Amino acid sequence: MIFRRKLELLAQAAFFWSALAAPFATTANAQTSTIADATAAAEDEIVVTATPIRDSLARSLEIQREADNIVNVIAADTIGRFPDATAAGALSRLPSVGVQRDQGQERYIQVRGAPTRWSAVSLDGINVLGAEDRIFRFDSVPAVQISQLELNKTLTPEMPAEALAGRVNIVTYSPMANTGLHAYVDGGYGMGDLGDAPTKQYAARLSWANDMFGLSVSGSHFAFEQHTDNSEPRFDAVGMSQLRITKYVIERQTESYSAKLEFEPSPDHRFSLSHLKTEFNDFEERNQYRWQFSRALSGTRNFQTADLVGVPQEAAYEDGIYSNGVYYTVLHGEHELGGWKADWNVAYTTTEFNTYTPGVIRTTSNVLNATTAATAPLLPSMHINVNAVAGGIPNITLYSTVSNGAGGFVRGPAILASVNDVLGNVYYATEFSSTLETEAWTYKGDVQRDWNNLGADATFSAGFQMDSRSQDGSLTALVRPDGTVASNNASGFNLVTQSTALGLPWTPGAFVSNAAWDTNFDFGYLGTYVRSEAMIDQLGALMAAARTANAAGANIAVFGTDPRSINTVEETVKSAYAQNRWKWDRHTLLAGVRVEQTEIDTKGFLAQGLVPLNLSSDEVAYFPSLHYSFDLSDEVKLRGALISGQARPSLSDMQATVSVNDSNQTITGGNPFVVPEKAYGLDVSAEWYFAPASILAISAYHREVKDTLFDSGQIVGDARYDSGGINRANYTLSSTVNGGDGTLTGVELTYYHPWNFLPGWLSGFGFQGSIALNTGEFDAPNGDGTFSSVEFPGTSDRIYNATLFYEKYGLSARLVYQYRTDWLDEVFPSGSAANANLYWDATERLDFSARYQATDAVSLYFDAVNIFNEYGVRYQAQEDRPYEVESFGRRFMIGVRANF
Repeated sequence: MIFRRKLELLAQAAFFWSALAAPFATTANAQTSTIADATAAAEDEIVVTATPIRDSLARSLEIQREADNIVNVIAADTIGRFPDATAAGALSRLPSVGVQRDQGQERYIQVRGAPTRWSAVSLDGINVLGAEDRIFRFDSVPAVQISQLELNKTLTPEMPAEALAGRVNIVTYSPMANTGLHAYVDGGYGMGDLGDAPTKQYAARLSWANDMFGLSVSGSHFAFEQHTDNSEPRFDAVGMSQLRITKYVIERQTESYSAKLEFEPSPDHRFSLSHLKTEFNDFEERNQYRWQFSRALSGTRNFQTADLVGVPQEAAYEDGIYSNGVYYTVLHGEHELGGWKADWNVAYTTTEFNTYTPGVIRTTSNVLNATTAATAPLLPSMHINVNAVAGGIPNITLYSTVSNGAGGFVRGPAILASVNDVLGNVYYATEFSSTLETEAWTYKGDVQRDWNNLGADATFSAGFQMDSRSQDGSLTALVRPDGTVASNNASGFNLVTQSTALGLPWTPGAFVSNAAWDTNFDFGYLGTYVRSEAMIDQLGALMAAARTANAAGANIAVFGTDPRSINTVEETVKSAYAQNRWKWDRHTLLAGVRVEQTEIDTKGFLAQGLVPLNLSSDEVAYFPSLHYSFDLSDEVKLRGALISGQARPSLSDMQATVSVNDSNQTITGGNPFVVPEKAYGLDVSAEWYFAPASILAISAYHREVKDTLFDSGQIVGDARYDSGGINRANYTLSSTVNGGDGTLTGVELTYYHPWNFLPGWLSGFGFQGSIALNTGEFDAPNGDGTFSSVEFPGTSDRIYNATLFYEKYGLSARLVYQYRTDWLDEVFPSGSAANANLYWDATERLDFSARYQATDAVSLYFDAVNIFNEYGVRYQAQEDRPYEVESFGRRFMIGVRANF
């Protein structure tokens, strides 16, 4: 930790000293070139010396400088090479962008410390819903399909208003931008140090174009095996109350394919037809164990240690698939007619987010107040070093449990080596599968005309858009042929009972291996792999036999669609805008307004009695904005903006259906009464383009937010979800609710600079970095009519991005350091079951990449990811109450790329 803190301080010092040195470096070089000249020079340079980072910076800053709004850009270099493997990796280096990772891989972004839902995504200007309830997976878009990324931090009226923090526009590759025949291929192979897990990467793009036609096709495949350790302790007022440990073995695959046809019959008319297909799959094998210390037969526990006799335990084995996909097709046209410019789009998008997670639960019967001499040996005794520190892993010594000869039980003398030395006697099937499918049509048209107004060169723009979206969702449950739904517990599909009744084998002990887990954690005992895949195959045979028996007249509960969970949400957004841009000598002003009408229809069921629900709402909102920029000099640009916008709840947030998990005592579902959160705010910035491919900038922003949305867990408190004789009043309800008002404020410092002023070989060095300082909070309801001030989920007080790069002699290398402070993950109001908010601990990441241009067409590369072997840590209220600790190891890859 001391070393990492020093590195953080070093990154800050490097940023500030480098920024202070910028004017002196500029003077030394007598740089007077415009950005256009610098870009042209960089394009000449890349062909000879291969400097893709410098070239990408030059093109990106040129676009940023000429924009009417506040935007950050990452562009491909002059021969179409994008500087990162995916959109997620690229966005993580932009100012004030916090990255949220899954299994160590960049996946989601949080812009300016705002919640993930405050960021929208578009492909070539058309907003696209992510497969995960509007949330877009940025690791699903590979570099082979990207021309540039635009992070719009202030939205102009022509953009949909459904983004409060930022709108990421992904500009896809255009074949007519590079006439002739071009080919790009990429192949890489690597390993993860945890589990010696292989990584494979393949990508290719082929394009051809002349002055009239252009065609491109591309595809990519990225797959790696991931071994992940997971520790999830829970605490009550006495000490550690339970612990869940999990070993994941995951095969993660991302595949993406695209095609684009462009046709330009004349300079006044242009058409294109594009299709994008991207799919993500996690094939997950899980060994999971849970001990319930608070339910031990006897013993003592506190926040430091515990000595317990007869601890109930539960094991879960799963072989599942988590998959999602986005399928996007758009027909686009551009025309110039009599001084007017017009463009139109018709887009069709479908998304899928499905889970298939069959599993087996192993537990012990009669664990409370009725333990017998036969069942007591199935409950281990233990000594525990709680290790309640930030990121701490509890260390446990396992013992047998024996009779004391007087009707009670004590810790036995035998030390158990493996967690699998004690096996339960009850096995039952479980499954938490789901489907979520979205279909969307977008119709968009815009017109534009240049004119003179108020002594300025002016451009008037107007347009309309209609988005028609529909989402269907459902969950899996144990359903009998007579339509009743069984509990997802031992009484639902008991594997021992059903195997006897159906005459098929159930041999769980045969799947326990002697192979030890490859782990970074010191659990204190040995974890050995249980072959979940083989176990689930045996479960599948039993489930198939039960369905066959049902076809013959039996009434056995088998897994199928839960009729109580079926829901549909339809959203129609109709919008129009008008704006005008005035350009005087050094002044630019853009003003306009957007109006959006949103209609919601949601259909679902009450959990009790399958009572249909059909709710609807209709809202009209206006979103004005004003954007001003002033060229103080040829190198300095000042900007200011007044903006407004909204963030809609996810479609699932608005469903009328809820689902119940009696095993975990949780209820999840939608809230048809949630409303969009709205915001207005101010942005200002000063940008100094002091040298080619260089910038020194400071910007500030402030947002006033109304009706803030947040995910919350709170006690149900009444009988609304009671059914089948089960009292669920004390269950935790997890849903999205509206809070009170809130504010979000921040400052961003940015410094990009190739250090060409250095002598000789040192001139290959350069720096790209940013510091973001954010603060924000909103009024969250406590569930009792009062409110508490709570940070916005996703808000880190500080976000640092620092990249030291070197480009010379055909070598292009980059060392990337990223750091963000703690941020709120989930709100649990006072009085809830958790009674304390969840936070992600501060994270830092050090990655390295190198490219060597072996020939004019071929380059070699090497990537090292997570060099620090960073853990993912969540804690509850305070750092010494860890809630989840996750380890996923380092990854390394080598490969070759070729451009022809």
